This record gives sequence, C-alpha cells and structure tokens, in this order.
Amino acid sequence: MSEKMVEYLAKACNLYISDIRLSKSSATILPVVSRLNPNLFSSEDWSTSLSYIFMKSLHFDTPEDAKNYYIERLMKFADAEAENEE
Repeated sequence: MSEKMVEYLAKACNLYISDIRLSKSSATILPVVSRLNPNLFSSEDWSTSLSYIFMKSLHFDTPEDAKNYYIERLMKFADAEAENEE
C-alpha cells in the first residue's frame, strides 16, 4: 500500500484510510481527486494506492491514466449510491 497517497486522500477528505475503500465515500472523494494534480504522485504510487483501494492488482503507465481511471470508478460508485437513495 502506498501510504503517502492514501493518507493524503484520507486527510483531504476528512476520512479514515479504511473509508476510502467504501463506495459510500465516493461523493466525498470525487471532488478532491478531480482537483488533484496527477503529477503530485508517481505512476507507481497511483498504481499501488489504487491497487489497495480496489483490492486488485493495477498498473498505470502515467499518473494521468491512473487519475482518469479513479475518477471513472468514483463516478460509477457515486451514481450507484445516488440511485440507491431514490
């Protein structure tokens, strides 16, 4: 796990690290990730962090690719949560 990025997200979102994995946190995390400069973290750091978050092995060639992947997943989770509330 890349504590650096995961800790950054947890702090910026005012969440516990374990809450970053929860789909119900997507609406909180999405704006933070959207504003995040992808180059703040290396592609290796993104890959390690997202592998931890999604509990599967992921590899990204660039930080931009990783950020786009994360935003797509967060949007799907946020949409699913919104549908469940209706």
